[in-house]
Amino acid sequence: MNTVIIDKNDQKIELKGAKVYTNEHTIPLKLIDLLILTESAKITPKTILNLTNENIPLLFLSNDSKKFSITLPAISKNSELKVLQYKALSKNVEIAKALLFEKFTTHKESLEKYDIVMSIDDELTALALAKDIDTMMGVEGATARKYFGHYFSLFERKLTKGYRSKNPPLDPVNATLSYIYTLGYNTITAKLYMKGFEPSISYLHTPFRNHFALSSDILETLRADINNFVADLFLNQTLTTDDFTAKGGVYLTQQSRIKLWTILKPFMNKLNKKVNKQIAHLKKQLEPSTILS
Repeated sequence: MNTVIIDKNDQKIELKGAKVYTNEHTIPLKLIDLLILTESAKITPKTILNLTNENIPLLFLSNDSKKFSITLPAISKNSELKVLQYKALSKNVEIAKALLFEKFTTHKESLEKYDIVMSIDDELTALALAKDIDTMMGVEGATARKYFGHYFSLFERKLTKGYRSKNPPLDPVNATLSYIYTLGYNTITAKLYMKGFEPSISYLHTPFRNHFALSSDILETLRADINNFVADLFLNQTLTTDDFTAKGGVYLTQQSRIKLWTILKPFMNKLNKKVNKQIAHLKKQLEPSTILS
């Protein structure tokens, strides 16, 4: 199953029989488990209703990926799973430790691709000894700073200031990281809804306002893949400083976003498999036999 991204300007989307038609492509419904449309797509309410009736969720994205809307089938799904999510809050430390263990180890391994060695022995020991979320997040923050110190050393100075900046991103590497992190977060949110989860019930991150904290929990295990993808974009000169504009921060130009989508599609489908695996693993962790009474 695939995440299908339709991003070209003025693409008309229609559903006929068991296939989705655009100006240029025909896609069988059986190959779609999430349809992502950018704001320039043209789709009617009738087509949206027909797609959701086929259990195809739609994720609408603004061009900068900051704003999004999810359209889902109007059905109540897996209410018992949401109950299990609440019950599992009693073991949030255990679940959070598993998430961070995977984050730390995958980040270490991701640097090895570039012949960078980062020891995480002390961090894993501190994580194992931690007894609450605040302590774990302190370990996570220190580990992230250590990791990004190595990561940003991969790039020329004109591409990065050497540290993680978010709101706003201050350089091309941070701008691209934030853009794809946001896309991953939005995709995870749509998938959680479709699998019957409540995305605001989380175990590592603290829910607040309109934050889907469970999506952030799962994203932690996928950041290393995104980081390597972004690094390769710059190291292979697929993206350069010419692809960005500075206006209250540094952002991809509209033309560069269009160029990036072509490369993003196969990467997102690869990431999609890992998202599905992480969600399936989380569901297993929530089974009654694994939840403390």
